Amino acid sequence: MYFIMPTLRQIQMVRALAEHRHFTRAANVLGVTQSALTKSVQALEDELGVRLFDRGAGTLEPTMFGAIVLAQGRTVVQGMSELVREIDLARGLETGGITVSASVFPAELWAPQALGRLAGAHPKLKCVLRTLDGKRAVDDVSEGISDIAIADAAEAEGRDNLDSEILATTPMSLFCRSTHPLARRRGVKPEDFIGYPFAGPPLSRALARRNLGKFGKIALSVSPDQELMPRVSVGSFSAMVQAVLHSDAVGWAPDALLARHTKDSGFTVLRIRDLAISATFALYARRHRTLSPATVEFIKLVRAMQPSAAAPTTSRLIP
Repeated sequence: MYFIMPTLRQIQMVRALAEHRHFTRAANVLGVTQSALTKSVQALEDELGVRLFDRGAGTLEPTMFGAIVLAQGRTVVQGMSELVREIDLARGLETGGITVSASVFPAELWAPQALGRLAGAHPKLKCVLRTLDGKRAVDDVSEGISDIAIADAAEAEGRDNLDSEILATTPMSLFCRSTHPLARRRGVKPEDFIGYPFAGPPLSRALARRNLGKFGKIALSVSPDQELMPRVSVGSFSAMVQAVLHSDAVGWAPDALLARHTKDSGFTVLRIRDLAISATFALYARRHRTLSPATVEFIKLVRAMQPSAAAPTTSRLIP
């Protein structure tokens, strides 16, 4: 009897296409050419004898057969991730790998530095950083895609399968280009922002409610998964800066991150009356799952980058 056996790579490609709904974007995430992605998916469709995606005008939608591959494929990918992880646990720090998912600001402030030090100390260790919005970064850990995540502490709500550790609370500021009308004002009030778009990564409702309640009329919209989506939605700090520099958009970022870029940057940090903005970030790992040696070392490195006053007072992922 002949069995059709899609490869793990083909399943990953189908998942990427379903997530990004675009061949070019999915290919970029996977690190392959668009033609290679197209050929691989077409080969799988030919082998299965069904169409996995409806290819409309500029968009992709999974068919009922594609939905089956996605549902069953998730279990396959999780199982393979668990297999690789068990092997890495047995290998220890000298070989194997670690995958970290981080939201935009931790992906600038701490994650790459810690991974760089980890890679330098252990030359055979493979280190991967995935930069996503906070919800998807934590989803990665839930689904076994990543070993650990760093994201806003509000993402812990309703996630009973995860353990978390408060990492740091960092002050934030709003900023705009130096020639922006708001940049010339000595003091800025919340109502002054009406009419100017907001640029940044998607915000959880809790994070926006905590910090941006006074800015409700800034251009935010609610997405289907109940995130607040800025009018200029970006996936990295550098993209946010470029959007701000070339428009009337207003961005926000940790003060520590802005301090690295303010000199000759072309943007101005805004001082707002009677408003203190901050964000609390946390580490996330799967509950009841032994952390790999590389993950334990990563946690220690990230902790060491925090001021002593930021030491967590609640639960810790490791002693």
